[in-house]
Amino acid sequence: NMAIIKVITPSVTDANITAAKVTDNAITLAKMASGTDGNIISYDASGNPVAVATGNDGQVLTSTGAGSPPVFETPASAANTPTFRAYRNSSLNVDSNSATKIVFDAETFDPQSTFASGKFTPGVSGKYFLRSSIRLAPSVYNQIGVIIYKNGSGIAYQWRNTDSSSGNPSGTVSSIVESDTNDYFEIYLYHLKGSAAEITTGTYATWFEGFKIIE
Repeated sequence: NMAIIKVITPSVTDANITAAKVTDNAITLAKMASGTDGNIISYDASGNPVAVATGNDGQVLTSTGAGSPPVFETPASAANTPTFRAYRNSSLNVDSNSATKIVFDAETFDPQSTFASGKFTPGVSGKYFLRSSIRLAPSVYNQIGVIIYKNGSGIAYQWRNTDSSSGNPSGTVSSIVESDTNDYFEIYLYHLKGSAAEITTGTYATWFEGFKIIE
């Protein structure tokens, strides 16, 4: 009969416990050390296991490139922000036959604080939908034009020819624009009334609004 040899576990050195001696699928979840709820196991720059910290609701796991574990981040393109809506609240007269910047001096909303002094500065690269409408006091206008300016130059125009003095004529413009981190956008009005035109004020009369497009 073969003698039975007992192996005392504490006497087995670490060097003798090799991967080849561990049966496949032998390590169960119950045998793993406890961790933080929501963490993900990855590897660091040295190839050692590392726990990726739990992200927040709505974040996605983002690669940080070779040499570091991924991280949870909020994707910049996952929301229509920055967004804003501003309007003209105080009286304003605009000269004829010249492009005049309209300073929108009140806000309906501006949660990211990207609108100030009549200027929208997104601060986030991407494409944006911008729209503006300017309402004028009743008079005879040969032409009304509303222009979106980017960094001091017109990039989108919309013109209206009118010779009627009935009602309050208005001009509108809308466009999809592209912005980097320091571009800014303004609205200008051009008209051919022959004399100064009075802007009709109020949140639903003369306004400028926009938001980032999810790409």
